[in-house]
Amino acid sequence: MATTEPDKRLHAELAADLGYYPASLAPEDVARYRAQVAERKARAEAGERDGWEPGGYRQHKWDHLKEARRQAEVEASGRARWPTSTSEP
Repeated sequence: MATTEPDKRLHAELAADLGYYPASLAPEDVARYRAQVAERKARAEAGERDGWEPGGYRQHKWDHLKEARRQAEVEASGRARWPTSTSEP
């Protein structure tokens, strides 16, 4: 937990850039956080989307389940329309 005023400012600055409060303010962690922020900004400037933004990959997280449900419905409707043949002579 940040106890000194400079630590509190650093913690708030990192939280504003990262979107969450980092757990550690150790110098190597702060360097890693700043690298993450720089990478995120470079991706945003290049036009790449973060996964959580609208249109990102997280939006399509459950598409495989929707497709499986659609396939099951199509197969069920096909079976209902075309009854199996009976084995009566």
